[in-house]
Amino acid sequence: MKNAWVLLLLWTAFGAPVAAHEVIHHISGSEAVTITLTYADGSPFSYESYEVYRPGEETPFQVGRTDRLGRIAFIPDGSGEWRVRAFSEDGHGVDLTFPAGPSSAPAAAGPRSGTDRLSRILFGIGIILGLFGILALFRRRNR
Repeated sequence: MKNAWVLLLLWTAFGAPVAAHEVIHHISGSEAVTITLTYADGSPFSYESYEVYRPGEETPFQVGRTDRLGRIAFIPDGSGEWRVRAFSEDGHGVDLTFPAGPSSAPAAAGPRSGTDRLSRILFGIGIILGLFGILALFRRRNR
């Protein structure tokens, strides 16, 4: 049983980083807005569906597919909080809102940092260890 714990600890510590269903984004632009989407491993979010929405509207302003490099480009015709939804058939995706308009460039948003992913991984490990601790307490009481 102790060998299994050691193997689990080594696998967790040295295993390849995995980020299921994570898509990282970068927004840039002046008159036109360009959004670059990548998976967590850095590969482009290529040829996936997207929708662009005007501020406060439910009908898409623009629909299409990302290009080979995972980019979406559009020219906003009004100011406000624009929304972009991009999604793949296997569950990956992103739902963004950001300020944009013809007179102002959107605030550039860089890729999310790795600390966010690290904190989520540590949180998950903490939950798993806590559940095993509670299970161990119940098993010890029953003996």
